Amino acid sequence: MDMDTSKLHWGHQEYNLGEFAEKFKDSFPKIINVTVGFLGQQELDSISSSTHIMVHSLLCQQRAVVESKHGKVLSLPVTISTVGFYIIRNDRREGPPISLQAILESNPLPVIIQPITPLVLPWLSGGHRLDTLTITRTYEEQLLIGFPFSSKGILSRHTPLVLPMYMKEVRIALAEGLEGLDQGQFEDACATLGGQIDELGLRNLFIFQDITILNKQELIEKCHEYMEVKPIYMCLKSQGDEINLYQHLDFETTEPPTLQRKAARPPPLPPKPQHLQIARHKLPPLSPSLENNSQFYSGGSWHPLFCSLAEVPSNLRDLSVAQVCSCLRLLNLDQYCQAFEREQIDGDLLYTVEPSMMRETLGMESLHVGKLLRFREGWRPLLGSSGAEQVG
Repeated sequence: MDMDTSKLHWGHQEYNLGEFAEKFKDSFPKIINVTVGFLGQQELDSISSSTHIMVHSLLCQQRAVVESKHGKVLSLPVTISTVGFYIIRNDRREGPPISLQAILESNPLPVIIQPITPLVLPWLSGGHRLDTLTITRTYEEQLLIGFPFSSKGILSRHTPLVLPMYMKEVRIALAEGLEGLDQGQFEDACATLGGQIDELGLRNLFIFQDITILNKQELIEKCHEYMEVKPIYMCLKSQGDEINLYQHLDFETTEPPTLQRKAARPPPLPPKPQHLQIARHKLPPLSPSLENNSQFYSGGSWHPLFCSLAEVPSNLRDLSVAQVCSCLRLLNLDQYCQAFEREQIDGDLLYTVEPSMMRETLGMESLHVGKLLRFREGWRPLLGSSGAEQVG
């Protein structure tokens, strides 16, 4: 059954994420409309207003807070399986390396641990090694998991959208009915959309295994309410004999990884101690950061930004927002990158954007609309002096 979002009846009450999660946690899935969006420092923690989402479930994840002697505060999922740890007592390792979950189950806090692979923070003086960490406490982080969908009721992406509780500014309204349908038919329509989600499964939830850095000043201001602190998400990447820890966005690195994460089968523990390197955190505007980086994180993996049209696949559905903007630059349409970033138009959503939306919402001229539509269909401009260099 199709679900025309223009015919949805929205409730008058608006909720923040915490209020919504508390009230409807036992009755998901629910359809919501984002009435007030949130622009974070990363694509991961940004959401546009007027986004329609089928909220699938509420995730409650147990995490551990660890602190280094240099004052860095990290948050790790209790079930993390990509790193093992030694217990440190009297300045000595006690027993073989075990999982973080096993440590927490058998030891009172605080407890000092040492990762098999020491973390290295290269931007600090001397490149501080986080070779010992103190677990200070555990906490439960709540995350709403959902899927955005188009105006025609088609799922806009194949990876879940994660809405953490720290998005305090976000406001949402609940869909209460659909024009022309009684309540039972509306519930059937919701079930149909929910069935599409069930078929996809909760794949590529990289956030489940991620290490995050917590802002110590925010921790003080929030009185240690960790679930309300905006984290910097990190990702583990195995490259030969090395394991590197990268920020998802706004990072500096001479050789960014090409990452393909699989949440269901995490990589094995490294056979010997290695160095983890964390890139320096920057907070520039989004557009310059995209121009200065050859790769970009989206949907649980790193995506290369394109240097030529020959690198662009004919099917654009798997492109990230940054890759779509990379294509715009190659087509000399870079004046629209900011609008595409603001509306979070990735490759999948690009196929649902109609010409009228391109003109009215994105501010595109008619010629440029036609050019992008042809490009979306597989057309590529001829390069060089002859057709022999056509791409696509």
